[in-house]
Amino acid sequence: MTLSSSEKSSEYLMLTPAGVFEAFGAHIPSKAQKSLQKLFSKTTTMAVEDWVAQYSDDWLEDFSEKGWLEILASPLPAPSMPLDKFLPYVVASLSGHRKAAIASNEGFCLAHIGYTQEQADTLSVAAADFGDFLTRQQQRGWGVSGEAVSFFKQIDLLLPSTSFIFLWIDGSGYFLILEGEPLTNNRAFVELIWGIKTSGLRFNHSRKP
Repeated sequence: MTLSSSEKSSEYLMLTPAGVFEAFGAHIPSKAQKSLQKLFSKTTTMAVEDWVAQYSDDWLEDFSEKGWLEILASPLPAPSMPLDKFLPYVVASLSGHRKAAIASNEGFCLAHIGYTQEQADTLSVAAADFGDFLTRQQQRGWGVSGEAVSFFKQIDLLLPSTSFIFLWIDGSGYFLILEGEPLTNNRAFVELIWGIKTSGLRFNHSRKP
Protein backbone atom coordinates (compact mmCIF):
# COMPACT_ATOMS: atom_id res chain seq x y z
CA MET A 1 0.00 0.00 0.00
CA THR A 2 1.43 3.34 -1.09
CA LEU A 3 -0.20 6.63 -0.12
CA SER A 4 0.42 10.02 -1.70
CA SER A 5 1.51 12.99 0.45
CA SER A 6 -1.99 14.47 0.37
CA GLU A 7 -3.55 11.16 1.40
CA LYS A 8 -1.11 10.76 4.30
CA SER A 9 -2.04 14.17 5.66
CA SER A 10 -5.75 13.34 5.74
CA GLU A 11 -5.64 9.69 6.85
CA TYR A 12 -5.16 8.22 10.32
CA LEU A 13 -3.79 4.95 11.65
CA MET A 14 -5.47 2.52 14.01
CA LEU A 15 -4.30 -0.85 15.25
CA THR A 16 -6.37 -3.87 14.31
CA PRO A 17 -6.97 -6.65 16.89
CA ALA A 18 -4.08 -8.58 15.30
CA GLY A 19 -1.99 -5.41 15.55
CA VAL A 20 -2.75 -5.13 19.27
CA PHE A 21 -1.52 -8.68 19.89
CA GLU A 22 1.62 -7.99 17.86
CA ALA A 23 2.32 -4.65 19.55
CA PHE A 24 1.67 -5.63 23.16
CA GLY A 25 2.34 -9.38 23.24
CA ALA A 26 6.00 -9.22 24.29
CA HIS A 27 7.42 -8.21 27.66
CA ILE A 28 10.42 -6.65 25.87
CA PRO A 29 9.09 -5.24 22.59
CA SER A 30 11.13 -4.99 19.41
CA LYS A 31 11.61 -1.72 17.51
CA ALA A 32 8.79 -2.68 15.17
CA GLN A 33 6.50 -3.48 18.10
CA LYS A 34 7.36 -0.15 19.72
CA SER A 35 6.42 1.62 16.51
CA LEU A 36 3.00 -0.02 16.66
CA GLN A 37 2.64 0.93 20.33
CA LYS A 38 3.31 4.54 19.32
CA LEU A 39 -0.13 4.62 17.70
CA PHE A 40 -1.69 4.33 21.16
CA SER A 41 0.58 6.88 22.83
CA LYS A 42 -1.86 9.77 22.43
CA THR A 43 -5.53 10.38 23.16
CA THR A 44 -6.41 10.68 19.46
CA THR A 45 -5.46 8.57 16.46
CA MET A 46 -2.15 9.42 14.83
CA ALA A 47 -1.96 10.86 11.31
CA VAL A 48 -0.30 8.62 8.74
CA GLU A 49 2.23 11.32 7.81
CA ASP A 50 3.28 11.80 11.44
CA TRP A 51 3.87 8.08 11.96
CA VAL A 52 5.71 7.64 8.65
CA ALA A 53 7.93 10.63 9.48
CA GLN A 54 9.18 8.75 12.56
CA TYR A 55 9.39 5.32 10.97
CA SER A 56 9.05 4.50 7.26
CA ASP A 57 6.79 3.87 4.30
CA ASP A 58 8.20 0.36 4.13
CA TRP A 59 6.95 -0.45 7.61
CA LEU A 60 3.57 1.10 6.79
CA GLU A 61 3.23 -1.13 3.77
CA ASP A 62 4.53 -4.22 5.54
CA PHE A 63 2.34 -3.82 8.64
CA SER A 64 -0.72 -3.08 6.51
CA GLU A 65 -0.18 -6.23 4.45
CA LYS A 66 0.10 -8.26 7.64
CA GLY A 67 -3.25 -6.86 8.83
CA TRP A 68 -1.84 -4.98 11.81
CA LEU A 69 -2.96 -1.51 10.72
CA GLU A 70 -6.25 0.06 9.68
CA ILE A 71 -6.48 3.33 7.73
CA LEU A 72 -9.17 5.74 8.94
CA ALA A 73 -10.61 8.72 7.07
CA SER A 74 -11.11 10.75 10.25
CA PRO A 75 -9.51 10.79 13.72
CA LEU A 76 -10.93 8.92 16.70
CA PRO A 77 -10.55 9.75 20.41
CA ALA A 78 -9.25 7.24 22.91
CA PRO A 79 -11.66 6.05 25.64
CA SER A 80 -11.49 8.52 28.50
CA MET A 81 -13.53 6.70 31.16
CA PRO A 82 -11.96 4.72 34.01
CA LEU A 83 -11.66 0.99 33.33
CA ASP A 84 -14.48 0.01 35.68
CA LYS A 85 -16.77 2.49 33.90
CA PHE A 86 -15.70 1.59 30.36
CA LEU A 87 -15.75 -2.21 30.73
CA PRO A 88 -19.57 -2.48 30.99
CA TYR A 89 -19.90 -0.73 27.61
CA VAL A 90 -17.73 -3.26 25.79
CA VAL A 91 -18.28 -6.52 27.70
CA ALA A 92 -20.95 -7.80 25.31
CA SER A 93 -18.48 -7.34 22.46
CA LEU A 94 -15.70 -9.17 24.32
CA SER A 95 -17.27 -12.11 26.15
CA GLY A 96 -19.79 -14.69 24.98
CA HIS A 97 -21.16 -14.75 28.54
CA ARG A 98 -20.81 -11.01 29.17
CA LYS A 99 -18.32 -11.60 31.94
CA ALA A 100 -14.89 -9.96 31.90
CA ALA A 101 -12.17 -8.79 34.24
CA ILE A 102 -8.85 -6.96 33.94
CA ALA A 103 -5.99 -7.94 36.22
CA SER A 104 -2.46 -6.71 36.82
CA ASN A 105 0.47 -9.10 36.65
CA GLU A 106 0.61 -8.83 40.44
CA GLY A 107 -2.75 -10.63 40.64
CA PHE A 108 -4.78 -7.55 41.54
CA CYS A 109 -8.22 -7.11 39.95
CA LEU A 110 -8.42 -3.70 38.29
CA ALA A 111 -11.96 -3.90 36.92
CA HIS A 112 -14.66 -6.52 36.42
CA ILE A 113 -18.18 -6.96 35.09
CA GLY A 114 -20.44 -10.01 35.37
CA TYR A 115 -18.21 -11.71 37.96
CA THR A 116 -18.62 -11.24 41.69
CA GLN A 117 -15.72 -9.49 43.43
CA GLU A 118 -14.62 -12.81 44.91
CA GLN A 119 -14.68 -14.53 41.52
CA ALA A 120 -12.79 -11.67 39.90
CA ASP A 121 -10.15 -11.67 42.64
CA THR A 122 -9.67 -15.45 42.34
CA LEU A 123 -9.36 -15.29 38.56
CA SER A 124 -6.93 -12.37 38.78
CA VAL A 125 -4.59 -14.33 41.03
CA ALA A 126 -4.90 -17.35 38.73
CA ALA A 127 -4.06 -15.19 35.71
CA ALA A 128 -0.93 -13.91 37.44
CA ASP A 129 0.11 -17.47 38.30
CA PHE A 130 -0.25 -18.57 34.69
CA GLY A 131 1.59 -15.46 33.55
CA ASP A 132 4.48 -16.27 35.89
CA PHE A 133 4.57 -19.85 34.60
CA LEU A 134 4.57 -18.70 30.99
CA THR A 135 7.39 -16.22 31.61
CA ARG A 136 9.54 -18.88 33.28
CA GLN A 137 9.03 -21.33 30.44
CA GLN A 138 9.82 -18.71 27.81
CA GLN A 139 13.06 -17.91 29.65
CA ARG A 140 13.91 -21.61 29.35
CA GLY A 141 13.41 -21.44 25.60
CA TRP A 142 9.83 -22.71 25.26
CA GLY A 143 8.92 -21.38 21.82
CA VAL A 144 5.41 -20.01 22.32
CA SER A 145 4.21 -16.44 21.95
CA GLY A 146 2.03 -16.58 25.05
CA GLU A 147 -0.91 -14.49 23.89
CA ALA A 148 -3.52 -16.46 25.84
CA VAL A 149 -4.39 -19.50 27.93
CA SER A 150 -7.88 -21.01 27.66
CA PHE A 151 -9.71 -23.65 29.69
CA PHE A 152 -12.45 -25.93 28.39
CA LYS A 153 -15.21 -27.90 30.08
CA GLN A 154 -15.81 -30.33 27.24
CA ILE A 155 -13.31 -32.81 25.86
CA ASP A 156 -14.06 -31.76 22.28
CA LEU A 157 -12.69 -28.27 23.02
CA LEU A 158 -15.27 -26.42 20.94
CA LEU A 159 -15.45 -23.25 23.02
CA PRO A 160 -13.41 -22.26 26.07
CA SER A 161 -15.10 -21.64 29.40
CA THR A 162 -12.51 -19.10 30.56
CA SER A 163 -9.64 -17.40 28.74
CA PHE A 164 -6.69 -15.39 30.07
CA ILE A 165 -5.21 -12.99 27.50
CA PHE A 166 -1.75 -11.65 28.33
CA LEU A 167 -0.58 -8.20 27.22
CA TRP A 168 2.36 -6.00 28.23
CA ILE A 169 1.80 -2.24 28.27
CA ASP A 170 4.65 0.13 29.22
CA GLY A 171 6.46 -2.65 31.02
CA SER A 172 3.46 -3.67 33.12
CA GLY A 173 1.56 -6.90 32.59
CA TYR A 174 -2.20 -6.85 32.10
CA PHE A 175 -4.47 -9.87 31.86
CA LEU A 176 -7.84 -9.72 30.18
CA ILE A 177 -10.08 -12.47 31.57
CA LEU A 178 -13.07 -13.46 29.43
CA GLU A 179 -15.83 -15.95 30.19
CA GLY A 180 -17.20 -18.05 27.35
CA GLU A 181 -16.22 -17.38 23.76
CA PRO A 182 -13.44 -14.73 23.69
CA LEU A 183 -14.53 -12.08 21.18
CA THR A 184 -11.34 -10.15 20.56
CA ASN A 185 -11.63 -9.62 16.80
CA ASN A 186 -13.44 -6.29 17.06
CA ARG A 187 -12.95 -2.58 17.70
CA ALA A 188 -14.11 -2.86 21.32
CA PHE A 189 -11.05 -4.96 22.18
CA VAL A 190 -8.76 -2.47 20.43
CA GLU A 191 -10.28 0.51 22.24
CA LEU A 192 -10.06 -1.23 25.60
CA ILE A 193 -6.32 -1.75 25.20
CA TRP A 194 -5.94 1.82 23.94
CA GLY A 195 -7.74 3.04 27.04
CA ILE A 196 -5.36 1.12 29.29
CA LYS A 197 -2.36 2.47 27.39
CA THR A 198 -3.39 6.12 27.56
CA SER A 199 -4.74 6.04 31.11
CA GLY A 200 -1.23 6.06 32.58
CA LEU A 201 -2.45 3.88 35.43
CA ARG A 202 0.16 2.48 37.76
CA PHE A 203 -0.69 -0.07 40.40
CA ASN A 204 1.36 -0.65 43.54
CA HIS A 205 -1.01 -3.07 45.22
CA SER A 206 0.59 -6.15 46.67
CA ARG A 207 -0.42 -9.48 45.20
CA LYS A 208 -3.33 -11.17 46.88
CA PRO A 209 -2.68 -14.52 48.56
